[in-house]
Amino acid sequence: MIINLEKIPDCKALLRLEVPTEDAKAEINQIVKLFAKQAKIPGFRPGKTPGSVIEKRFKAEIENEFEERIMKQAMQKAQEEKVDIIRISEIREQSHNIDGTYTATIELITAPEFELPNYKSLEVQVPKIDVTDDQLNESLDQIRERFADYNDVENRGTQMNDFVVINYKGSIDGSPVGEVIPLAPATLAQNTGFWLKMDDNSFLPGFCPPLVDAKIDDTKSLSVTIPEDYQAEELRGQTIDYEVEIVSIKEQVLPDLNDEFADKINPGKSLEEIKNALREQMEEQRKGYRKEMITNQILSKINSDLDFELPKEIVMRETQSRVNDIFSSNTERGVSEDELVEHQEEIIESAGQQAHSSVKTSFILEQIAEKEEIEISQEEILERVSQIAARQKTSVKQLTKQLEKKNGFGRIYNGIRIEKTLDLLRDSAVIKEVEAENLETK
Repeated sequence: MIINLEKIPDCKALLRLEVPTEDAKAEINQIVKLFAKQAKIPGFRPGKTPGSVIEKRFKAEIENEFEERIMKQAMQKAQEEKVDIIRISEIREQSHNIDGTYTATIELITAPEFELPNYKSLEVQVPKIDVTDDQLNESLDQIRERFADYNDVENRGTQMNDFVVINYKGSIDGSPVGEVIPLAPATLAQNTGFWLKMDDNSFLPGFCPPLVDAKIDDTKSLSVTIPEDYQAEELRGQTIDYEVEIVSIKEQVLPDLNDEFADKINPGKSLEEIKNALREQMEEQRKGYRKEMITNQILSKINSDLDFELPKEIVMRETQSRVNDIFSSNTERGVSEDELVEHQEEIIESAGQQAHSSVKTSFILEQIAEKEEIEISQEEILERVSQIAARQKTSVKQLTKQLEKKNGFGRIYNGIRIEKTLDLLRDSAVIKEVEAENLETK
């Protein structure tokens, strides 16, 4: 087999191949013999049908088998050229020629080529895990709030730290929030019977102060500008006008913090035991949050040091998957299809940015795994399968059948490999502990 490999833009390559007459004939003869053993042709005993009859009767099937074998052999030869082939994009042309040769031109999607930057001993900043007494007491107060009583207040207006029940509706330049920004959380658009604590950190910054001194049945107009650090980027900087009706005002009465209260939370436990358990729980939560922070900072540093071409088809497929998820989740929460279509360009742009970052990170981690020779044992895969089966409340045997049908074992292998790669990066990082308020943010 003669092959010629030409790299082209967008992480693609053209593989041109030619199978000489003698090689093509030898391969076809092997396939014909295989068919002859299994074929049942009237007038011939099993296994005794002449090759010429088999070749004529099963011409299309033999050609398909021949093409599959040749493609497989060509892929193996191309890999020997140190080209990391992801998959075949398309077979541009192929021909079984009169002279007995076979030729084909195959378009391949290849992995991007890039040199890894330094990815070990990267410095990251994380908050301290230790839980202070003030933080512990704040969490205890949150628990107390779940057991609080709320007394109606009728002889005065609202005050900060009160709880108010309100109805509200938001608009942007006179149009409902949901029409202007379909991806906006439903709670930003409107609500009825909404319980709100009068606090600077409640709901949206700047929402509560204009409600101070409002009485039951009063209606207040106010405007709130979404802060630049708001989670949803599409909402940052937007000014929302609200009409707010005060339905009722309530004063919160917290239970005393003592052993009797502790027994309510967890029968038989003292307040001191509750505090110790809560402190341990908070520290474990912080460890998880800190692990995520370390991972994000490492990947951000590595990503910022690299700029390389990505396979467009893979990015597009990931983008489409994210767009589908956005449409599905918004449809479930009541956003109309017309509203989503109206803003589809913004949705696609946002999904595309996320997809580009995700695909880029995946290639980086795969290359690190290769360089570090990270391998996964059969025992690790079986253990993960057992864990998944337990979560899904199914048998390992049943799950195994499902995984075999959908190449699930390949995904499990890749998932474990990426996890081990991330563990390696975290273990090698230089951790700098700082107070939460001193964390550097970008």
